[in-house]
Parts: sequence; C-alpha cells; structure tokens
Amino acid sequence: MMDLIRANHITKQFVVDTDWLGRPKTILTAVHDISLTIHTGETVGLVGESGCGKSTFARTVLGLYKVTQGDVFYKGKNIKDKQVQQQYRRHVQMIFQDPYSSLNPRMTVEDIISEPLRNYGLCRTDEERRKKVSDLLEEVDMRPEAAQRYPHEFSGGQRQRVGIARALAVSPECIFCDEPISALDVSVQVQIVNMMQRLQKERGLSYLFIAHDLTMVHHMSHRIGVMYLGHLMELGFGDDVYHQPLHPYTQILIAAVPRPDPQYIRNVFVQGEVPSPLHAPSGCVFHTRCPYADEQCRQCVPVMKEVEPAHWVACHHVKGGSNV
Repeated sequence: MMDLIRANHITKQFVVDTDWLGRPKTILTAVHDISLTIHTGETVGLVGESGCGKSTFARTVLGLYKVTQGDVFYKGKNIKDKQVQQQYRRHVQMIFQDPYSSLNPRMTVEDIISEPLRNYGLCRTDEERRKKVSDLLEEVDMRPEAAQRYPHEFSGGQRQRVGIARALAVSPECIFCDEPISALDVSVQVQIVNMMQRLQKERGLSYLFIAHDLTMVHHMSHRIGVMYLGHLMELGFGDDVYHQPLHPYTQILIAAVPRPDPQYIRNVFVQGEVPSPLHAPSGCVFHTRCPYADEQCRQCVPVMKEVEPAHWVACHHVKGGSNV
C-alpha cells in the first residue's frame, strides 16, 4: 500500500506559564517524538487513556496545531511546501468528538455542508450545490429534506452524520476521526461505525480513528497504536495488538475490556494514578505504574523496536528486533 500520510518524529509542546519577560517558564510536552504512517485505504486506530495526547497528535498532524518538532509528509511531499499544504488541507478532513459544538447552530444543514463546497469553488451554480448537498445527506442515511433544518432539531447521531457529510463534501482521501462515537448511544455507535466502513469501501477512504473503546477500535482498524502520556508505546496490526499485546500497558488495557464470561479472571493489574504530563516520569513514562519496572526503566527511555514483523514496541523488557 502507498504511504498517504507519514508523520516523522512529531513533538508538540505548549507553553503553560511564562516569566515577567514573556519567556517560557513551564512547558507541557503533549506529544513526544511519535512517528506514524497511514496508508491508502486503511484505518489506523489510536487508543489510550484520557489526556494521553491522542487528539493533540491528530490535530498537530492535521495542521490545526503548529508542529514543535518533526515533519508531516503527504504522498511523499513535505506539507511545509505551500502547494502541498493546500492539497493536504482539502484532501484530509476531520470529524470532531462533540456533534453538539462542532456544528454552527445559526446555520442550516445545507449551509453547513455547503461551506467547504463554496470555499473550494466545487459547485458552479446554486442548483448544483443543492444537488450535491442532497446526495451527501443520502450518502450518510439522512433524508434530503433535512437540509433546511437546524442542528438543534436533530439527535446526536444525526448531527454526527451531518458532520460526516460535511467532511465528505470535498471528496477527501483521509478523515481524522477524533472520538466520533464517544458521545453517542451504543446502538447509534454501531450504526455510525458500520456507515463509516461502508463509506471507506465505496470511496477508498483512509481513517485515523481515535477512541477509548478498544473493542470498537479493533473492529474498525487495520493497525492499532497505543499511547500513554504523549508517547507511542506499541504499534502493530489490529489482531496482533489486541490478541497478543507485548507492552505491559497494552496488556493492562486489554485485560480491562469487559468480557461476557463470569469465569473470566483478570490477571494483569495497573497500580497508581496517571502522572501529570507537566511532571512526566524520567526514563519510561510508564514505569511508575508498571509491575515489571526496574532501574533501567527508571533511568532510560525505551526506543521503538520491531520485535515481530510490523509489530513495534517501546519497552526494555520486550526483547528481539531492531530499533526504529
């Protein structure tokens, strides 16, 4: 598969506090040296606890946040080039977590979906634009009459469908999905995910799919990345990461997934609380909660290494393979 988007050693920092001269005094590193590739037509899932940097990574790669360090490549070309950046902004879209706040309440559905069409001059006449909006609504399983209504007249699932239709308006190649189902009822979540998979097949879309629900991410994704405190801990094919997790943190996440089995007994437990990202632990950031941590974990930052084909792990205790 061709590399569609390649994020190389992305780091994102925020200045939290400054001194009286305006110089940075406290810096928060939300994303630390992450490399990730999204291929044409595939879904890459990102999982991890709240505040681990998943959404910040997605927004930084998309260009909503300025990269502190690292580079983003679109079809092999650096998006720092203005022409490449223009193409990238059109062909990579985003679906946001909250369907209540991501849609302008003062605009009709037609105006919301039409906005990117106007911005990129994709429709020559009003009639052509209305036809396009109608087709997009039908594509996300909504009636064309919904175009004249306002967001507050719809349920959360319907609003998210409108957000998806807006993202599809400019015929993107990749969509970043920032927890698009977390605010929805379980039955609606299944409908949205099934629709997204159908759209992927019909349009050849790629997805970066961010969610808390590991089972849903496994169902949706070809590859899965696991993040903790701004670091990428494990990356591999969905079945490998879900059924044969190698990193202790991934093992703990998998063990915490509810099982419909009254005889099931969890044999992996996590200790302590997630440290503040403002005061991240030295060495491996997971060592304060890891049951296998030793002095090497406390002192040395583990590097990502390929311990099995296409299965990468950042852990001192997982042996084999070569460094990234």
